[in-house]
Amino acid sequence: LVCLLFGKSHSEMLPLLKMYAAAGTILGHNFPFYMGFKGGKGIAASAGLLASTDWRVMLVCLVVFVAAVAITRYVSLGSILVMICFFIGMVFFGARGDFGIAAAHLTEFYVLAGLISAMGIWRHHTNIKRLLSGTENKLGARKE
Repeated sequence: LVCLLFGKSHSEMLPLLKMYAAAGTILGHNFPFYMGFKGGKGIAASAGLLASTDWRVMLVCLVVFVAAVAITRYVSLGSILVMICFFIGMVFFGARGDFGIAAAHLTEFYVLAGLISAMGIWRHHTNIKRLLSGTENKLGARKE
């Protein structure tokens, strides 16, 4: 929708506009008003952002997620690592000029990517506490 609305008139900042649209989607997932502003962690919505931004970043994040979950069986750890990889990928490919975003909008692009990543990690704060204490649930483990 962002491409259709702004693709011709604001092509130099299209990746930034897509990021803002995704940020709205992620915020809506994390804090839905109809559920008392108590929602998910935003990782599924962030995956949509990954899929629409750059296939290389998405591929790296997918490999990191699958490897982390396969090795540790902690989905939360995989999700946290994906958010870190997402930010690194945005900065790396953005600095190379691969997104076609104007230099005037690059800092704002990085800040927004950082905020989305930080929110994804922050939403896992209870999982991080359980990971550190060794009580996090593993994928496929039966609850007693």
